[in-house]
Amino acid sequence: MMKMKLAATDGPARVTFEPGGVVFALAAEEFVTLQFDPSLASSVEINIWPNGISVWLPYPGQSDYVILDSDDHEVARLW
Repeated sequence: MMKMKLAATDGPARVTFEPGGVVFALAAEEFVTLQFDPSLASSVEINIWPNGISVWLPYPGQSDYVILDSDDHEVARLW
C-alpha cells in the first residue's frame, strides 16, 4: 500500500476527499495520511487553495482508501 501525507503546514486547513465529501479539519501542523493501492497513484488528483486541500479519488466503489491519523490509526475508510 502507498501512503500519502496531507498536512496543514501554514495554519488550519480542511482536507476534503471527493467524490464522497468526507472532510477533516486540521489545526496548524496536523496531518492525515491517505493509504491506497499504488497502482492508482497517477489517477489521484490533489487541489490546494488557501486553507484547504481537495483530494479526488479515482474509481469510487472499486477500491479501498484508508485515512489514518497522525498516530497511524484508521479514522475513516472510503470506498
